[in-house]
Amino acid sequence: MSAEKHPLGTVAELAEQDVEEFAATLDGNLVLPDDDDTYTDARNVWNGLVNKYPAVISRVRNATDVATAIQFARRNDLELAIRGGAHHQTGSALVNQGLVVDLSDMDRVDVDPDQQVATVEPGTRAEDVLAETQEYGLAPPTGSAGDVGIPGSTLSGGIGWMRRKNGLGIDALRSVEIVTPDGEVRTASPDQHEDLFWAVRGGGGNFGVVTNFEFDLYEVGPVVQALGVYYPADATEDALQTHREVVEDAPAEFTSILIRGEVPNLPPIPDDIAGTPAVGILGAYLGDHDDGEDVIAPLRDVADPLIDMSDKMPYEMLHDLGKQLYPWGRKYTHRSVLFDELTDDVHDVITEQMEAAPTTMDAIGVWPLGGNIGHGAGAAYPWDDKRYMVTIEGNWEELATAPNLEWARETERRLRSLGGEGAYAGFTGVEEQDWEDWSEQVYGPSYDRLAAVKNRYDPENVFQQNVNVDPNDA
Repeated sequence: MSAEKHPLGTVAELAEQDVEEFAATLDGNLVLPDDDDTYTDARNVWNGLVNKYPAVISRVRNATDVATAIQFARRNDLELAIRGGAHHQTGSALVNQGLVVDLSDMDRVDVDPDQQVATVEPGTRAEDVLAETQEYGLAPPTGSAGDVGIPGSTLSGGIGWMRRKNGLGIDALRSVEIVTPDGEVRTASPDQHEDLFWAVRGGGGNFGVVTNFEFDLYEVGPVVQALGVYYPADATEDALQTHREVVEDAPAEFTSILIRGEVPNLPPIPDDIAGTPAVGILGAYLGDHDDGEDVIAPLRDVADPLIDMSDKMPYEMLHDLGKQLYPWGRKYTHRSVLFDELTDDVHDVITEQMEAAPTTMDAIGVWPLGGNIGHGAGAAYPWDDKRYMVTIEGNWEELATAPNLEWARETERRLRSLGGEGAYAGFTGVEEQDWEDWSEQVYGPSYDRLAAVKNRYDPENVFQQNVNVDPNDA
């Protein structure tokens, strides 16, 4: 294969015969830089800030293909990245001049409604899984947006709309099939490779490529009582206080997110209020609808709303809303900090930093946790006892990045100075030079044990395009 010039440099040169032999061994197919539109599409990811040029993209169809691709990368000394939902904001789904294992063709979902179990392949997104499980009024915990990939979301923890009632994605995980760097296909569960099963539940993609997930399913919907109200920005203090008071005593059936940002330009929102600085409270009550109306009532009465869209709606629609709020191709840098409690000082920082935000799309989110998070005990995810997550969301359209990146970094540091700690792997900024620090924040007290498992299964750190665990730290 001849080298091809790209804005970020020359694609790694590989022997044409080696590439042809690699392609012949796959049930899937290869995408190469000279494949024009196919290559451009294959390297497209959610965060428009990411622009990388792999040497080879292997579109795999099964675990054997995955193992073959990993071995090819190792033989040819190619850096390796795994493309699941391609939604992780750091761009870890791609690697310059390396090999990308693209899982998008592995998209099967099988549901056993009697046993309330689903087996899910890694090319799926939340919306794909919900489309199959909601036919039976069932669902596993997934990320809160429909286009979030199942692998990245689940292996990071899996924080979504049923988190307080049914826990995180890792709490529902029964087993995984995983291809480790030696090319072996293993099953990790409470009874097999227990150390690996512990590690993947919160340790991300550090240990191999998961080619099948087995989830417990929970009864939900298909219609739930939803909360969706936006108030003028000058009601932020009252909204923060009321939200804190309500969620402190709310039943586990209620999950919410408060967002200080702007009214989104989405239907059915009128054009004359779209883009207005605002504080929004979104939520879902996964129980009796009448009880849900009572629980959300105080949050609909903070001030005169700009718009109140609260109503009964399909559970799937909540995830579609998340997809619309954070569309594919926009520029993103999202950071996170976890808290045991939200003090007035934290509220003040949220208000002050939003007033200093460089663009109107920037936002800060408050995610109540607690409830039944962590009921599937014995996982690497170390923050299941935290009661709140605050996300700092740099969102913009233009190419200039410095103001948003710096604003997000400064806001995160100010929140940490007030007692915040840790981070969620799905919200770790976008600057690669910060990844070492993020490893400490994301894995916290689990890091040393994760390093020991990493040293056992991936001693050469083949899987490092992530919030990395260094096997040399074992």
